[in-house]
Amino acid sequence: MNASVSAAGVATIDAAGVQPIDTGEAQLLGTGAQLMETMYHDPRTGLRHAERHLRRLARSAAVLGYEFRERDLRRHLAQRLAGIGEARVRVRLHRAGGVDVDVFGPPVAPASVSLVLDDEPVDSRDVLLGHKTTLRERYDRRRHRHPGADDVVLVNELGHVTETTIANLAARFDGVWWTPPLSSGCLPGVERSWQLDRGLMRERILTPGDLLAAEALAVTSSLKGVLPATLRP
Repeated sequence: MNASVSAAGVATIDAAGVQPIDTGEAQLLGTGAQLMETMYHDPRTGLRHAERHLRRLARSAAVLGYEFRERDLRRHLAQRLAGIGEARVRVRLHRAGGVDVDVFGPPVAPASVSLVLDDEPVDSRDVLLGHKTTLRERYDRRRHRHPGADDVVLVNELGHVTETTIANLAARFDGVWWTPPLSSGCLPGVERSWQLDRGLMRERILTPGDLLAAEALAVTSSLKGVLPATLRP
């Protein structure tokens, strides 16, 4: 679903159902880290999956202790994007509630994405894996180890595939697309949730062996949609 941004119709989350992380985990973010959302802007229809992005940002803010004034952000986006054509839009939320909106040229989607497995496991219990932030070192480090690939597949301490450094991952078996569950330690991607809600994908634990045996692979992101992928040896 494509959705425009307006100052009206503010989506909210059930604060009673959100458990803030403890102080020690929150401090991992540091005072300078920001929560982040990256969206595709279509001049005809507005921001793709805008409501899903805002719900995810609101939930992360509640869990990680960031102030989030959603109505102000909607107003800021509407003003910033007025008259803008196709673009990549990045929203950064500061802990005290300040917001930066950066606008870049439109995303370029490759015909296919080459992937490689990384051998440094992520910890599926790390709560920060479920939130999109400007803390990118863990992802950048893995990408730098594999300069010949477009993206890198992450594996957790149990040997389960989680995601790539910039997208969610899916594998097809017997005509059905499967994506790792959030419990494996992946980001609740916006395109991922859209696909799941419509029954276009299902959740199951995946291993590197599964990726090698799959009929097809794909990476998903709200910015570029669903792209075919190949796993390099």
